[in-house]
Amino acid sequence: MKKLCMLMAMLTAMICGYAQVSVKYQGEVDLGYSVGVGDNANGRVNLHTIQGVKISDYFSAGVGFGADFYHEDGCDVIVPIFFNMKGYLPVNAPVTPYLSLDLGGGIGTGDLSGWGGFMWGPSIGIRYSWFKFQFGYTSQRLSKYGFGFDMNAIQFKVGVAF
Repeated sequence: MKKLCMLMAMLTAMICGYAQVSVKYQGEVDLGYSVGVGDNANGRVNLHTIQGVKISDYFSAGVGFGADFYHEDGCDVIVPIFFNMKGYLPVNAPVTPYLSLDLGGGIGTGDLSGWGGFMWGPSIGIRYSWFKFQFGYTSQRLSKYGFGFDMNAIQFKVGVAF
C-alpha cells in the first residue's frame, strides 16, 4: 500500500512539474448508495470526502476517506481510505463530464474489524457547477471470522465540489 501511495504521489508531482498549470485546492463531499452484486452482495450507504488539488482543467488528485455503512447483515462500518484521480473533459463552462478512479483500502468495525483489504472503484460522472453526480463500480476486500471475500457493488453518488 505504501508503494502504491508513493507511486501515485510521484505521478502527480511529475504532472505538476512538467505542465505549466496552476494548482488549486479542490474538496468534495459525496453521499451515495452501493447496490451489492455477485456472490457476496450487500448494499451499503456511502459518505465520502476527497481533499486534493485540481492541477488543470483536465486533471485532479486527492486523498479520500469516509464511512460505508453495511446494513443488510446488521450494521457494520468500513472506513475507506483511498487515493482519487479524476480526468475531466471540459466541453462547456457549466457542464463537465469526468472519469474517476479510487484506489486504497478500508478499516473495519464490528465483525469486520481490522484492515479491510484492497478497495478500488472506477466511475464516470458529470459535474454541473458545484453539484456532481457519479455512477460506477466498487470492490472492497473484506475479512469476517478469518475468511476473506470481495464485496462488489454498483455505486450511485451525488455530491458537491468546492
